[in-house]
Amino acid sequence: MRLTLTVGCSLLLAAGQCLAESGVPAEVPTLVELSSREINRIVCPGPMTDLIFSEEKGLTGHFSGNNAFIKFTAEEANGKRTYSQEPSEIYAICNGAVYTLIATPTETSAVTVRLAAAKAETVAENLERYRNLPLEKQALQLLREGYSGAYPGSYRVSDQKTDIPLCPDLQVSLRQTVEVDGVGLRLKSFQVTSRLSTESELAEKTFLDARIGNPILAVALVEHRLQPGGSTRVLVVERKERDPGTMETLDTALSAGGE
Repeated sequence: MRLTLTVGCSLLLAAGQCLAESGVPAEVPTLVELSSREINRIVCPGPMTDLIFSEEKGLTGHFSGNNAFIKFTAEEANGKRTYSQEPSEIYAICNGAVYTLIATPTETSAVTVRLAAAKAETVAENLERYRNLPLEKQALQLLREGYSGAYPGSYRVSDQKTDIPLCPDLQVSLRQTVEVDGVGLRLKSFQVTSRLSTESELAEKTFLDARIGNPILAVALVEHRLQPGGSTRVLVVERKERDPGTMETLDTALSAGGE
């Protein structure tokens, strides 16, 4: 993976549009759609200590570490299998907090639900993780984590599939967004597929575009050479502006740390 840093240009571009908060908050009942047929996963930002649900409503599940697995049971009658269509409450005791999910079974593939940690805690953890690194090394660390796909629990990870009309030769799809609260960094992971009938060479500068990120701090291509119809991942670090609420949380975290 070759990395290209473009720290200078980030100062010249306007701030990007703020993404919506991702992750299910604690203490607030939240509607979620789960697969009625497949095993669904719930990811906790810390240790999960209990998982409570109603077996009478057709749910089974268990938890281990910071993960829980939920499945709707099926009933068979006259040779036909039917799946539950009734919403059901799921209570996850995660990292010392109670998360309430109102789970609606839908005909979709397996779903991963991520539980959001408390904002003050995540900011403090991220601040400690990045506080002694210059901006360039912060970007490199986030790119490496994006390459491996292993993120700390303090990051907010949102999976998605949004096509970006970048250029005729490439199909570009935003697949994942990772927010590093308190540090002012956002990682975007794109799947890029060649539409050409011949081998092609990708360049980082192709992705220095406001439709990809704004302002862009760093770009990394997992593969630079694409075969016809071939795909690769492109990782982009975006620098985002901090809102006043985040700055207050940062000040609190710093004070608590004795800074």
